[in-house]
Amino acid sequence: MSLVGGAPANAGKERPDSLGKDFWVAFPSNYSGMSPALSLFISSPTATDGIITIPGLPWSEAFTVTPGLVTTVEIPPAAQLSLGDSGAVEHRGIKVTADDEVTVYGLNRIQATTDAYLGLPVDVLGTEHIVLGWPDLMGQLRSEFAVLATEDGTDVTYVPKAKTTSGTEIGVATTTTLNAGEALPVASLNGDLSGSVVTSTKPVAVFGGHECAFVPDDNTWACDHLVEQIPSTSTWGKEFLTVPLKTRSGGDTFRMIASEDATTVSVNGAAVATLDRGQVHQMSIDGKSTVSADKPILVAQYSNGQDWDDVVSDPFMMLVPPTEQFLSEYTFATPANGFRSNFVNVVMPTSAVGGLTLDGAGVPAAEFNQIGSTEFSGAQLDLAAGSHSMSAKEPFGIYVYGFDSYDSYGYPGGAAYAPINEVTGLALTPSTQQALVNTEACVDAKVTDQFNEPLAGIQLAMTVSGVNPGTGEGLTDASGVAKYC
Repeated sequence: MSLVGGAPANAGKERPDSLGKDFWVAFPSNYSGMSPALSLFISSPTATDGIITIPGLPWSEAFTVTPGLVTTVEIPPAAQLSLGDSGAVEHRGIKVTADDEVTVYGLNRIQATTDAYLGLPVDVLGTEHIVLGWPDLMGQLRSEFAVLATEDGTDVTYVPKAKTTSGTEIGVATTTTLNAGEALPVASLNGDLSGSVVTSTKPVAVFGGHECAFVPDDNTWACDHLVEQIPSTSTWGKEFLTVPLKTRSGGDTFRMIASEDATTVSVNGAAVATLDRGQVHQMSIDGKSTVSADKPILVAQYSNGQDWDDVVSDPFMMLVPPTEQFLSEYTFATPANGFRSNFVNVVMPTSAVGGLTLDGAGVPAAEFNQIGSTEFSGAQLDLAAGSHSMSAKEPFGIYVYGFDSYDSYGYPGGAAYAPINEVTGLALTPSTQQALVNTEACVDAKVTDQFNEPLAGIQLAMTVSGVNPGTGEGLTDASGVAKYC
């Protein structure tokens, strides 16, 4: 028997993903001087109830989710974080609690400067993050990130890649203690905060982006807010597949950031950069592509400004989940209104193309085209505004976005967030065995980290060779074990 990286699902076990019952989210600063319209979009595959609270205002509102519909909750503008000029802690964290699992998206909208993000549940958060965003504009429009505590007594240390508006110099570590619901906003005085390292003693939510960015350069109008919730480095991946943004021409802008030194990044099989920890490579990619690295990276796809190709659109920042973190079903949502077009890009194994469903209806295989010479295909599908579901027999990835005149949004529709980069050990028990014909033989595969501690929620694909070949999949349980029989 041999084990290869893949995707198991033992009965009764769940893979850590973007669905959850408990969230802490925040809204970093949009274009300064204007009051934003803040919203949370909540969807679920099951009927459920919940409540949203902002202890620091204080404010709360109950909500109900109906399957197939998106629940929109308007959040007070006062919940938006500042640019952090004072360096002070801000008690503006937003807590979302639901009886059953939901998906949460945050939308920060000012006319002509909007973006959205996929909220991550508390159970997939981590303690090490590296920020990805965009450079500031001549010291006027700021690169930014924010850190939000989920537990009292959380020590947060950040090392900025640019001088901050609160006076912290490049490379100087700053430590702040946060309690649950408290946030620390950080903005650049000049430069790019991408690559700033954030470590914490307890799991935190980290958001990266920009107040209002011009993409791909300062001469391409207009600017737009950028924001994504940044996953912990333990969940980053090595293999990515991209599909162009529908209606756009001339390519999309991509940024890749490394979590380790001496990371080689390749696009369509050709090396394009060698990055050290926290370094960013930026490039334009035109057409479907593969992005790979020999060590874990984070990848974001950026929509260029409307004047780039004179197509109704504007900048947004959208994280691209690695193939290692694909899921086989998603419940996701678009904003309920305000955008004339909404789309979902899909990446999936070519062998599974005929089995994809959107809201219960089959998606024609003709919508897909092969991605290079890979065994994957991609599609760009139109979406009606509202809540949607997609499923297939094999894991696939989705990326949701929309456009209006000089406005846009984009975010990953969902993903798994297993700590795949913490895996250092794999042991089979028994390592060898003999079994009689027509009797069941089983093997336990145990996954551990560098401290020999078990890792739960890790996907394993198992391959048996010999007289009776076969394949199987399983998720590691709380003891780090996946069983194959």
